[in-house]
Amino acid sequence: MIIRKDQPPVDPSDEEDTHYYGPSEWLHLSDEGGLTQFGAHVHTLQPGTRSSDRHWHEEQDEFLYVLSGEATVIEEDGPHLLRSGDAACWPAGTPNGHQVVNRSGAPCSFLIFGSRAVPDVIHYPDRGEILYDFEDGSSRLQRTDGTLIEELHTFEDGSWRLQSADGTLIKEGTPERGH
Repeated sequence: MIIRKDQPPVDPSDEEDTHYYGPSEWLHLSDEGGLTQFGAHVHTLQPGTRSSDRHWHEEQDEFLYVLSGEATVIEEDGPHLLRSGDAACWPAGTPNGHQVVNRSGAPCSFLIFGSRAVPDVIHYPDRGEILYDFEDGSSRLQRTDGTLIEELHTFEDGSWRLQSADGTLIKEGTPERGH
C-alpha cells in the first residue's frame, strides 16, 4: 500500500496531553497502512513540548529517527541533542528511561517505531509507576511498591472504563464517542 504525504490525517494531541506535555501532532503511518506488528509514526513537537514521561519497555523495541529540527533525548545518563539524520534505539528490556523534549525555538519532527509487543510492562522511573498492558486491551497502573493506581477495562464492543483503585469511574468511552 502506498501512503501519500497528505493521506494520513494529522492527529493533534488531545486537550489532556496538550495540558500535560505541550502541543504536538501525530501522523499514524502504520495504522493508515493497516500494519499490526509494529507502529510507525511521525511525531512533531512544538517548542517546549515533550513526547511523554520518561519510560522504558520490558517487551517492546523502540527506534527514533529525527527528520527535522532539534530533539533532546533525555535518558538515564542525561540529555542528548539529536539533529536531522540522528537516531536513537531502545532495545526491549533495557532499563534506560527515555523521553524526547523540544528545547529549541522551532518544531521538531521524528519517526518513531515500536514493536507493539503485548503483553508489555512499561516502567516510569521518575513517577515511580509501572503500567501493565494485557493482550485483551486492558491495563493496570500501579506504584513500584505494588499499590494500585487505576485500571482500564476494555469490552468486546470496543467500549472501555477507566477506574481508580477504589472502583470510582474516572472516564469511559465507546467507539462512537471516542476517548
